[in-house]
Amino acid sequence: MRYLDATIDQPASTRHPMQAFIAETDAVRREELLAWQAVPGRDIEYALFLVEGDLDRYREAIAGVDSVPEFQLSPVDEDRFHSFVVQETRPEDAAWRAAFAERGLVVTFPVLYDAGGRMRLRVVGEAGALRSAFRDLPEGLSATVHHVGDLDHRLGSPAARLTARQREALAVAFDAGYYEVPRETDLDAVADELDCARATVSAHLRKAERALVADALGAE
Repeated sequence: MRYLDATIDQPASTRHPMQAFIAETDAVRREELLAWQAVPGRDIEYALFLVEGDLDRYREAIAGVDSVPEFQLSPVDEDRFHSFVVQETRPEDAAWRAAFAERGLVVTFPVLYDAGGRMRLRVVGEAGALRSAFRDLPEGLSATVHHVGDLDHRLGSPAARLTARQREALAVAFDAGYYEVPRETDLDAVADELDCARATVSAHLRKAERALVADALGAE
């Protein structure tokens, strides 16, 4: 079993109106699709998003989307809110989804929509199916592949990017108070606990921190 991380960019003519809104305005900095479900036998689907941006401008935009008959917005804090959407399935979206579904591939959540309206996602399945799916995407869609690998680590959390040694170093440092403000310990103490060199611990922590920050920002 393999996984593939990629960014998919749809042409303006086939983008969902809310993707176009994200790309063409500064109202939304980031949107994550947390859950999605289709209604069998009907062209209706339900989706839950976490949005970072301007709630009022988002509400005004989504209220004008014909394919969205119902939605609810729920604030999380001053910068983020959840968006629960009931929408009609658009043929443009069904086409690219079919490239994955027909090959037995699974898209894992969350799916990230960046400030340009592009989709960053992870797809899981057999190697040959992954290759053919991205080779046969509908005309006009472009894909940038970021990572391909064996499915040999856990999914569903930023920690999936870390090696076992990096997770261990983070856990020891955290428990010792290295990430408290102010710090309650230093690298030398963490290195002693892990029985390795200070430079080694420092490298593990820097790589782990970078991976977690990159995940939070949707970056590489």
